[in-house]
Amino acid sequence: MIKLIKLELRRNNIRTYVIASIMIAIVMLGFLYLFAYAPKLEPNDKDLEIFLGYNNLIPLFGVLNMAAFCVLSAVMYSKFIVEDYSGNRPVLLFSYPISRKKILFSKLSVVSIFTIISMIISNLIIFLIFGITEKTMHLVSGGFTAAIMLQAIKITVVMAIIAACIGIIATGIGFIKKSVPTTIVSAVLLASLMCNIVVNTTSSITFMYIFSLIMIFVGIIFSVNLIHKVNHMEVE
Repeated sequence: MIKLIKLELRRNNIRTYVIASIMIAIVMLGFLYLFAYAPKLEPNDKDLEIFLGYNNLIPLFGVLNMAAFCVLSAVMYSKFIVEDYSGNRPVLLFSYPISRKKILFSKLSVVSIFTIISMIISNLIIFLIFGITEKTMHLVSGGFTAAIMLQAIKITVVMAIIAACIGIIATGIGFIKKSVPTTIVSAVLLASLMCNIVVNTTSSITFMYIFSLIMIFVGIIFSVNLIHKVNHMEVE
């Protein structure tokens, strides 16, 4: 399996996605400062109170960042899976003397692991920079303590897992028509739905844990379904 994962990394230019992750981190850092500063623009605006305090700010930023990495994972899944099983390419894949299940599982593993790790590293750097600057700027009431950093890490891990799962679900939808646009649009729609859910439940970390477990379960179902479809393609 490790050899298959290394082969996938060689076949696909992973450097492109690393650069994309860095660009997302830079943009999202700007959004974090914008969210933190928003309540100061209109102190009497009730709608902007959603950005007040770290308990609201961190989940909101986390879900927006999740949406960005969700789209990135959908793009990667499209390249690694949807395109590879479209047109005449499956003939080449099926000619390999390797289990079809292992090939597909290695592709899913590469993208899922990359999405989770890159999002966690990105958020850690963003929150470290924000925490350091908060020592002098004080955009958010209260100090950026170790407990807040721990909360940010917990939410980041949950959101990273959800981003990878949504990417798999979107791939399952796009794989029906072997369509890259369908895969990416599905990821955007699912991420938007997730954003709306989190906006209404920012105070409940327990709900996020439960929701992440549900998404993992659904992601596993879609992964198994993808494997069945690939095996069925070989029979055809």
